[in-house]
Amino acid sequence: MTMKKGMKINTVAWAAAAVVLAVAVPVNLIFSKLDKSIDVTPFGAYSLSESAEQALSSLEKPVDITVLYELDRFYDDSEPGEEAYMIADMYVTTLRQMAKFDKINLKEINIEKNPGFVTEKDPENLMNLAAGDLLLECNGKMRDISLRSLFTTNAETGSVEFYGENSILGAIGYLESGITPTVYFTEGHGEKSNDKCESLVHILEGQNYDVKTLNIGLEKKIPEDAVTLVMAAPARDLTAEEKDIIIDYTRDGGNLTMLLAPQAVKGNFTNIDAVLATYELAMDYNRVFETSSERYAGDDKYAVLCQYVDTDFNKPIIQAQGSSTLYMPETRSFYSLADDEEKSTVTQERLVQTFLNEELNAAQQCTSLSDVYGGNRTDRNGPGGVLYLAAKAEDSARNGSKLFVSGSFEFIEDESILEIMDKTGTASLAPYLFLSTISWMDKVNSDSLFPTRVSATDYITIPDRKTGNIILVLMIALPVLIAGSGVIVWARRRNA
Repeated sequence: MTMKKGMKINTVAWAAAAVVLAVAVPVNLIFSKLDKSIDVTPFGAYSLSESAEQALSSLEKPVDITVLYELDRFYDDSEPGEEAYMIADMYVTTLRQMAKFDKINLKEINIEKNPGFVTEKDPENLMNLAAGDLLLECNGKMRDISLRSLFTTNAETGSVEFYGENSILGAIGYLESGITPTVYFTEGHGEKSNDKCESLVHILEGQNYDVKTLNIGLEKKIPEDAVTLVMAAPARDLTAEEKDIIIDYTRDGGNLTMLLAPQAVKGNFTNIDAVLATYELAMDYNRVFETSSERYAGDDKYAVLCQYVDTDFNKPIIQAQGSSTLYMPETRSFYSLADDEEKSTVTQERLVQTFLNEELNAAQQCTSLSDVYGGNRTDRNGPGGVLYLAAKAEDSARNGSKLFVSGSFEFIEDESILEIMDKTGTASLAPYLFLSTISWMDKVNSDSLFPTRVSATDYITIPDRKTGNIILVLMIALPVLIAGSGVIVWARRRNA
């Protein structure tokens, strides 16, 4: 009896599947002819969100979006069903759906065939435009969006996350409003002037950022157009009032860039320490040096050869530089204060560490040390240990407030870069680490109004065939039977 009942369910299940297949094929053909599709992915991976549609519908000024590639070529070298194809499809579909709105003008330019377009738009190559990137123009201003900034891999799930809506609509918001995002360098604490890194400032301005100075003690507030507040090698501590202003700014999602070069000043920077502590980080009162002459620039043991930590954030920098090493002159180190990372709202990522060569024996792997330098604390690092010289942190409890901290200012200073190049014969792209953190902080790339989309496909686990057949009946046969009943009722009434 049980076998017959099972066979009956199995027969119904297969019959239902056949009916659905018979219906699905012509329905797909109809939608294909009409150029229509229904997004049934769990995260709406191929549809604009409601908030995005509202933003695009309310645009008052025309926006040109130029793709520096041919959209159909993004599908090359991949097949439907493969992750690479899904990633390309999210990007291409998003752009083509945006192009349906009245104020959006989507263009495709193959810059490999038409390099003159880049020369015309960016004659000094400050935006570093590359194939696949986006160039947005509105209100007499331009913003570029790097293709690689639109995707990231979730470390926990392994899924590729797509930030297309966030980046594109965030950039459009900037352009339409006429507000120019600004990088503010603080003054009033003996900081280095941004005149010391003119090359970096020039690049920032080429990417449509303003660069200004700010005296927090005099202004008593941080302007709303700030992308980040930069403290460049302060020689004196913040006042208690300035500390409170900065912490209040970060509670609203404000971002900080702290280039805390070592200072020969007795006494701790208590208020700067307090700001760092809100991101569960602390600085050592030390100055790092290298004991191996092969790992410092010329005769300066304090111009230390370091390594980028192998992270997704650092990969584009390493690829651009063609090396995972860089020089950090006059630098201190940092350490984490986090006790329980699972309960913390702060996420940290180390970005730069002293040189570690795993091919050598334990005694030679790390030859960097540090001197006690300023402050009241003693050097907390033992000899030969890895020292971390730059890191980033983000606090979800403070509207995603972000921090980039570095133990050196000179790694972005023009004079120091030229000096190291002269001593080592190697051109340094270290400022791109700074630029990458600006892009990471910019709300163009992190606006939470528009949901992130992922390439993951949800699935269910069916324990056995009998359960599978029952699920098949419930999910397919019942809807078909209900629809069939409706047709029968309609036919009877029609013939009555």
